[in-house]
Amino acid sequence: MAELILNAEVRNKVGKEDAKKLRAKELIPTVVYGKDVSPLHCAISKLQIDKLLRKVNRNALITLKLSNNESKTVIVRDHQKHPISHEYVHLDLQAVNMSHPIKIDVDLEFVGTPIGKKSGGVFNSMCKQVRIECLPNKIPDVIQLNIDNLDAGQSLHVSDIQAGDFKIVTSPKIAICQISQIKDEAADTAAATATTDAAAPAAAAAAPAAAPAAKKAK
Repeated sequence: MAELILNAEVRNKVGKEDAKKLRAKELIPTVVYGKDVSPLHCAISKLQIDKLLRKVNRNALITLKLSNNESKTVIVRDHQKHPISHEYVHLDLQAVNMSHPIKIDVDLEFVGTPIGKKSGGVFNSMCKQVRIECLPNKIPDVIQLNIDNLDAGQSLHVSDIQAGDFKIVTSPKIAICQISQIKDEAADTAAATATTDAAAPAAAAAAPAAAPAAKKAK
């Protein structure tokens, strides 16, 4: 993959008014932070951000080239968009040290067709991402989970994930997905009918015995 680059202009002024002026110039206010890194304020052209972030994974490593000739390796930690135009209005970047592990959320991707679907089961996913710890250059785009052998009534937990070049931080007890069992409505109806039919003779036998008791009470 080609190197991902963002060119940024270092900002000496901060605040709402300065941010408005930047956006008027099609520049997006950006802050860079990280372990042992003093927060750095800069501005990146809207065109660059739109072009890059629409086509890359959210955990992609990006080379940030600053106007003061410094360069940092960063990942996108957070962003804000305008509620109406949905255009970027602010960006948070985390500077990373390539030799130090970081903790980060990675999306899960379910692969295959559960065998439980054949018996009417419904697939439900309860967890869409997990937190891992690894070196920056070992961050996976997604973590794939094969669900072919998942039968009705069965589920997968975080403990079922096969760790690679990363350590899973999320609790192993958390359920990721399951195949819910669908009750056979026809069988339930038949069972209810059988119960009703069995109860009818007993009710009929009890009726005559109740009548004399009622007369005696008079």
